[in-house]
Amino acid sequence: MVAKKIALFVAGPKGASFLRHFPDSEAVMLVVSYESKGLRHDALAEIKSICGKNGHRLMERKDVRPADYASADLVIMAGWQWIAAEVDQRFVVFHDSLLPRLRGFNPTVTALIAGDAEIGVTAFSPVGGDPAIADSGPVFGQERIPIQYPVTIKAAYEHLGGAYGRLAERVLQASSSAPLSFTPQDAKHATYSLWRDEDDYRVDWAASAEQIRRFVDAVGWPYMGAKSMLAGREIRIDRVEPCRDLPFVNRCPGKIWSLAGGVPEVVCGSGMLRIVEAHESDRSSAKFTSLRARFA
Repeated sequence: MVAKKIALFVAGPKGASFLRHFPDSEAVMLVVSYESKGLRHDALAEIKSICGKNGHRLMERKDVRPADYASADLVIMAGWQWIAAEVDQRFVVFHDSLLPRLRGFNPTVTALIAGDAEIGVTAFSPVGGDPAIADSGPVFGQERIPIQYPVTIKAAYEHLGGAYGRLAERVLQASSSAPLSFTPQDAKHATYSLWRDEDDYRVDWAASAEQIRRFVDAVGWPYMGAKSMLAGREIRIDRVEPCRDLPFVNRCPGKIWSLAGGVPEVVCGSGMLRIVEAHESDRSSAKFTSLRARFA
């Protein structure tokens, strides 16, 4: 393999995972990153730790200029949430979906909530500047990962880490002897995933128990976790399990049916769930003491 100089633009837990699994550490001339918001995991601290261990030069996004990576042969982006205004043939983006499916934000979370049978990573050449064409560039290659439920987002990201490494190895090998080859996406099959904020962590108890369990698993660590109001306080729900449903004539999603041992069993739109782990807004373990209560 011909030695190349590579600049990595990485951020968030996906960027940290990519950096951890990157197959040619010695080729990295520069790592660029920034602080990610709305996480329970300090991804920037992890990226700094990896850079320190491997001797990588690290710059923050606000400080970097094109001259800092002008000599790079490849500029690879992973977990990067900013649209690049100026890109050229050196840029390769690693996106955690099987494009053209789920262009946009948080595609793995969206895929897990939807119950997709597989997730994956796509390496593609970006088209800069216009949000309307984000993640629409031609594709170098993909790595597919079959999924069996239940699965947490943490476990899914661990699988993605290996896929990042395998696909990065393919990119480096292909670029060692010739320019990378890309294939246009079929826009007719494109789907999109919207950005998420605090409102999107709310549990919809009218959904089925299966849907709610997938949701709780998909928005847990490193994210803030599913949430619901109970008796005027916000509860973050970390882990749920299905339990035996009953033929309620007056089914009311969100109501607690049983509180054996302080573990609530909650009525859903169909089915029921046992809340096994939950915490309060101050991160202390949530205590459930009242049977006659409902999650809003």
